[in-house]
Amino acid sequence: MTRHDTSGPATAAAVGPPAPTGSLTPPAAGAAGTERRRRDLGRLLSPLVVVVLLGLWWLLTSGTETIDRLYFPTPGSLWEAVTTLNTQLVDDAWATLWRVLVSWIGGSALGVAVGLLMARARWLFHLLNPVIEAVRPVPPVALIPFVILWFGIGDSGKIFLGALACFMVMVVNTTVACGNVPPVYVQAARSLGAGRNQVYRTVVLPAIVPEILSGFRIGSALAFAVVVAAEFQGADAGIGRLIMSASRTLNTSVVLLGTIVIAILAVALDLLISRISRYLTRWAANR
Repeated sequence: MTRHDTSGPATAAAVGPPAPTGSLTPPAAGAAGTERRRRDLGRLLSPLVVVVLLGLWWLLTSGTETIDRLYFPTPGSLWEAVTTLNTQLVDDAWATLWRVLVSWIGGSALGVAVGLLMARARWLFHLLNPVIEAVRPVPPVALIPFVILWFGIGDSGKIFLGALACFMVMVVNTTVACGNVPPVYVQAARSLGAGRNQVYRTVVLPAIVPEILSGFRIGSALAFAVVVAAEFQGADAGIGRLIMSASRTLNTSVVLLGTIVIAILAVALDLLISRISRYLTRWAANR
């Protein structure tokens, strides 16, 4: 009786290519890691750039007479301006910041509301869009003489101008954002039985959140520019009034100080908006 040896095929089948000892990194993970390293490097170098610029400023203005201090103040004269102004600087900064916040929040909220209505009701879009497009190119500061006549030099006129600027940004931003929602999203929701109001609430509004938040950042910077420009023309307090008063006496140290304060306030508000935006749109990073 012949015995068949089956050990050969079994052994051959059992012996295969060696299992990989290391894990291969997926391309997506590698790209994400590279992007993360670049972002961390940028965060590390950003303070270094500021330190280098401050050092150059100190060297160019303090160690040589080639640059007239009238044209570019020294860090020492800037600090002297801070100590001289003392609480006045804080009061003026708070007055400007308060006007900016009120005008930015009010104008942006109204702009988003009107933009949503215009995107939903075509008849309202055709009614208001020509007026908005006619007024939008006009710089708000061009209305300062009328605003002073209407509201005086108090807070109301400056808040009105800042709110008008933010409104124009947000109404256009919101209308365009609604129009950019992919139709397939709306069609998918309707195919599942969602009504018009439900589609608007569950599809359109979440889809436009990133663009709305981007508009908030643009509006905040514009609010600072318009409010400070309005303070140049007349105000009882504010960084704009401080800068204009110092410029009349060629006190460039105070002028530069006021400019730096505006930049610090604007950057702080922008960072706050960016942090909130990243939190509210964290779902978008995982799409």
